[in-house]
Amino acid sequence: MKVIRFPHILMLIFFIALILLIVHISYTPPPANAVKQFLDYLLARDERLYGLLDRHVDKSHPFINLALELIPFKQYKIAECKPIENNAYRVRALLYMKEGYISVPFMVAKTYNKWYIQYLPSVSHFSAAIPVKVNGSTRHPSEVALYIAQDQLLCTNPLPSEKIKDFTPSEITLVENQIVYINPLKSVKLSKVLAASRSGRYIEDSLLGRLPITDNLFVYSIKESSVIYQGMMSGLVGCTDSTLFCDNDGKGRTIIIQDQLLPRDGVRVLIKNKKDNDILHSQVSITCDTDFTAQTLIQPISRTFMANEVITLKPDANGIALYVNGQKVASSPHRWYIRPVEGGRLSILDRNGSSSKTSGSMPYRGTIEIALNGDDDHGLIVVNELDLEEYLYTVVPSEMPVKFGLEALKVQAIAARSYAIRCFKSEGYAAFGAHVDDSTASQVYNSIAEQPIAVQAVNETRGLVGFFGDQVIDARFFSTSCGYTANFHEVWSDKNNKFPSHEVPYLIAKPQFPSNVPDLHNEENFRAFIDQKDLDGYDRFSPFFRWSVTMTRQQLEASIQHNLPLIQRSQPAFVLTRKGENEFIQQEIPQDIGELQNLVVTRRGQGGNMMELEITTTHGVFKVIKEYNIRKVLQPVNYLDIKHPIKLYCQDGSVRDNFPILPSAFAYINILRNSEGAIEEVTISGGGYGHGVGMSQYGAYGLSLLGYSYEQIFQHFYPGCQIRNIYENNPSFNQ
Repeated sequence: MKVIRFPHILMLIFFIALILLIVHISYTPPPANAVKQFLDYLLARDERLYGLLDRHVDKSHPFINLALELIPFKQYKIAECKPIENNAYRVRALLYMKEGYISVPFMVAKTYNKWYIQYLPSVSHFSAAIPVKVNGSTRHPSEVALYIAQDQLLCTNPLPSEKIKDFTPSEITLVENQIVYINPLKSVKLSKVLAASRSGRYIEDSLLGRLPITDNLFVYSIKESSVIYQGMMSGLVGCTDSTLFCDNDGKGRTIIIQDQLLPRDGVRVLIKNKKDNDILHSQVSITCDTDFTAQTLIQPISRTFMANEVITLKPDANGIALYVNGQKVASSPHRWYIRPVEGGRLSILDRNGSSSKTSGSMPYRGTIEIALNGDDDHGLIVVNELDLEEYLYTVVPSEMPVKFGLEALKVQAIAARSYAIRCFKSEGYAAFGAHVDDSTASQVYNSIAEQPIAVQAVNETRGLVGFFGDQVIDARFFSTSCGYTANFHEVWSDKNNKFPSHEVPYLIAKPQFPSNVPDLHNEENFRAFIDQKDLDGYDRFSPFFRWSVTMTRQQLEASIQHNLPLIQRSQPAFVLTRKGENEFIQQEIPQDIGELQNLVVTRRGQGGNMMELEITTTHGVFKVIKEYNIRKVLQPVNYLDIKHPIKLYCQDGSVRDNFPILPSAFAYINILRNSEGAIEEVTISGGGYGHGVGMSQYGAYGLSLLGYSYEQIFQHFYPGCQIRNIYENNPSFNQ
């Protein structure tokens, strides 16, 4: 018998182990083999790859499209095959691209003895994200923060670091949160943004004209290496020294603006057509008390005119034509700027050529711009751009009687200045190239000439603005309180039609007399409160401190019939029709609402304001929601006989005929019925004038008579807020 020596045994074991190792290395588990085959087909662009997909996986999955069209990888390696449950595996592969590699997972499961891919790597594409490399990260030195609107996404970057341009908006594609494609957008330096189309088609620059944009233009600012999302179209108008970032087709996708509290050149006011209060003008005639110029900045045209000479601008086939004495002297497709010389004042004349004094319009400071309406080019837009403080010179006396005195006017100046500054960030009038308009839709401007005491109030509060924390306050104000103000959230809905909306800590219901009463959301308490005609309220000098109006059933029915469908069409979420016992739905109001049977206030705010009103008729039960809608549907106007107006009786004995809206929602309803229970008359008794939120103007006057300073009055109406000077430490403004 031959004996095998020990060294030979070791060598045999070694060769066996080597063979097993080779077999192990070369062996590919069936799940991994399915992924391997899929990737081979993908590399070869072989349509057999779709046969390896589970029936629930979309054949147009973005990973397949990405690999075939945009980011073809050169090779791959199976890195892991791990069971996760019975007959299901997670297979991880390394995909090698031109400039790096990424690790991606696949899910594979066995169905009818065959392995199918159930999950492909996720793909995210951002047409305009702002990348910022994360500093100080030792664990993941290639981490990148992506800013997309208000969201921030942390991802990894397998590409060379120089591919990432910090704070430069870029088109970026991620696979499983790893950057596989980045293309910095092309930058266009802007001079001054004049308008932003409501349809999302363009923005207008003062020197470049209209520039096309995508539907969703994100607006950012960068401050102290932080990316701050401003919104969509928010804060653009009047902004200078900004940069638009465009795709390869030249369409703007993102804009980075200078985060200015207020635009360098001041406030831009949309001037409405005084004839019909419309935004558009068919033509505009302008004169000035000094010499003045009319010019365009793009394809420049410039004309100079003497004092009191009249120019007229009208739309024509080439854009906007300039006429003098009936003769066309120039035409341009671009915006016209009308500027006075040596501090003069411009005047807009009416269609008959009447001067501003006879037509009811006051002279304008600053510049007047004439532009074609941005979205349809029918009609002209008129914008007055001027210094913020000078703007307030006519806002303050237009909003508050100058007889209220200096302290009350100072509070009005601070509130109006705060309101205007918040509008700089608003999208409301961006399509028309303005921040505010000249009507009550914003705050009334230039309807009353400058008054010395109002100018003094503005000058002595120059730059003073209300702040809550680091935000400019929403300085709501109104004419007269009933002795109590309302909560913001119980008056207005939010942009998603949620009502009550979000609470504002400084716009709260509180008494406006030196005492207190039980909560006025209780009907009995509220009626007793309104019946106190001699209440020692701060607003008691207003004729609307208490008021009442009586309408016959037929008169009120006619008013409801006229107004309810209009409100329902404009705000369908807030005029509902009862279906069944307790359900209310959105439904068109019938052409004939039938005979009025009942009116019930079903919900009041903390300050007593009506929030919900149920109207019962023979043809349905309708719920009207929000104070303005209720005030409009109960409009005290006689639609049956215009020769006999409905009379509103005020506290001071004055009578108002056919008042255009119920003065306030701080009111209760009494119904007089005949012996058969049918309504004969409805009397509405109330107090106050306006929405009831924030500062009551008559209340400010009443507090000033009690010796309150403007600071104390401000704190009373906007509790918890501070007054700060926006011009301090700002070299852009001279004090």
